[in-house]
Amino acid sequence: MRITNTFMSRNYLNNLNNSLELYNQSGERIHSGRKLNKMSDNVSDGTRALSIRTQLYKNEQIQENVKKAGETLSVAESNLTSIKDIVDNVHAKCIEALNGPKETAAEIFAIDFDAVKNQIVEFANCKYNECYLLGGTNNKDVPFTVNQGGELCYNGTSVNRIYKQDGLFKSEISGAEVDFSRSVYIDVGINMAVKNGTVDPRTAFNMTVSGLDALGYGYTEMEYTDDKGNKVSFNAPNNLYQIIGEMSDCLHDPQNFEKLAVLNDHLKEGFSDLVNEISDIGIRTNYLDRHTSRLEDEEDVLTKIQNELEYIKETDELVNNKNMEYSWLLTLQFGSKVLPQSLMDYIK
Repeated sequence: MRITNTFMSRNYLNNLNNSLELYNQSGERIHSGRKLNKMSDNVSDGTRALSIRTQLYKNEQIQENVKKAGETLSVAESNLTSIKDIVDNVHAKCIEALNGPKETAAEIFAIDFDAVKNQIVEFANCKYNECYLLGGTNNKDVPFTVNQGGELCYNGTSVNRIYKQDGLFKSEISGAEVDFSRSVYIDVGINMAVKNGTVDPRTAFNMTVSGLDALGYGYTEMEYTDDKGNKVSFNAPNNLYQIIGEMSDCLHDPQNFEKLAVLNDHLKEGFSDLVNEISDIGIRTNYLDRHTSRLEDEEDVLTKIQNELEYIKETDELVNNKNMEYSWLLTLQFGSKVLPQSLMDYIK
């Protein structure tokens, strides 16, 4: 096979250009800090890198959801704790009123009870990030209001006329579901699934704090013995606001102190339900804390993989760059020896 001068020159120039290209690529990697600048640099690693980026983005979004849920629960817990303190104070004062002079109790405590029940409404209408925390899915209007008859209403429905069936709050008057009373779910990375427009509770996190479950709803039939020894039955409201209102009415009429004692016991039951709701918030908050730790660990692992795929190790690349430089210089040096002499020079 005849090896021409042109053939030798072309091969040499190709090798020289390849060596220079590798040297320049190494310099670009050092300058940018990245292994990959375009997908064609390494299709396999580039595909994996895109997948890791997607997972990191999803992880970031989920962490934001978890953070938002945690902050929401924290604010709701603070407001419910304030209501708990109010109810606890009312219970203690009622005991004091029942054991003290009736006239004095009526004068002192009735006005106080009327004032604190309004404070309960204020705490029940607490907001965070422009959302009403105890209003279900209602983010626009104040969830708890008092109508002209003095009844507390939840999203327009009297709390005394609400009952719960199959996990749904319904109105005794219409039988329909109470407006905005459903729960709000968010994705926390457990494969949230939606079927027929409804979120599967097992696949998402419930960030709702139900104002109805916390404060109470509906009536309970109760009875007391009046000062004449007669049994008197009545429908006692289960809502803390309404119970305190009834207790205030009893304080205005010393003849109803027997009823007041029964209402105070009923208030204690509502207090227990409120404490249970606060405890449930604590359980969910602890879950979010553990879930946050898991997401942060996952983020660290994904970030490490991303760095290995996309970014250089500077010391290793500097060594590689120096090797590429030596290779290019050696190629230049060997050029004079590799290129063949002309036929006339050879003959000479």
